[in-house]
Amino acid sequence: MILRILLLVFFFSASAWADDNTDDLFNYSKKQDEALVVKVIASDLIVLEDGRRIKLIGVESLGPPPVQIVKYDDKGRVIEQPVEPTIPLEEQALTYAQELLENKKVKLEYDEDATDPNGRLYAYVYLPDGRMANAELLRMGFVKLRIILPNVKYQDKLSEAYQEAKKEKRGLEGE
Repeated sequence: MILRILLLVFFFSASAWADDNTDDLFNYSKKQDEALVVKVIASDLIVLEDGRRIKLIGVESLGPPPVQIVKYDDKGRVIEQPVEPTIPLEEQALTYAQELLENKKVKLEYDEDATDPNGRLYAYVYLPDGRMANAELLRMGFVKLRIILPNVKYQDKLSEAYQEAKKEKRGLEGE
């Protein structure tokens, strides 16, 4: 009888401990989460304080800023390239995303498919003022709209933001 009681106490203690740790280790199993953004790697990819990488749902980065190629003449001297008066859109997009997200405590909301094949988490990212960063980046024309099934919860909201950028000829849509 005492052995049974001890086994029951052990069983319930172990399962309660496992539940507590599971929540800490696998926050994406919940539908929402809060975290501090410490770095923006691309306009659609952020790093949280705990090291998790979050790919913003419904958007795709324009890509890395273009690399300036240095050309040389036959004597090895640098051939001066014309200086472009504007900052490339990819750099503007990254700068905007950094200003929008870095060092901000954000709310993350997960959809049906929480991770990609590389183990990154997919999320809708909400700023402290309640705006969705995914939609803001689209609204400014700094990212492409990319809806991938089954993550379609806010497809209409994201499409609306994309259409606004297109109508106003902002960013990518203004080129």
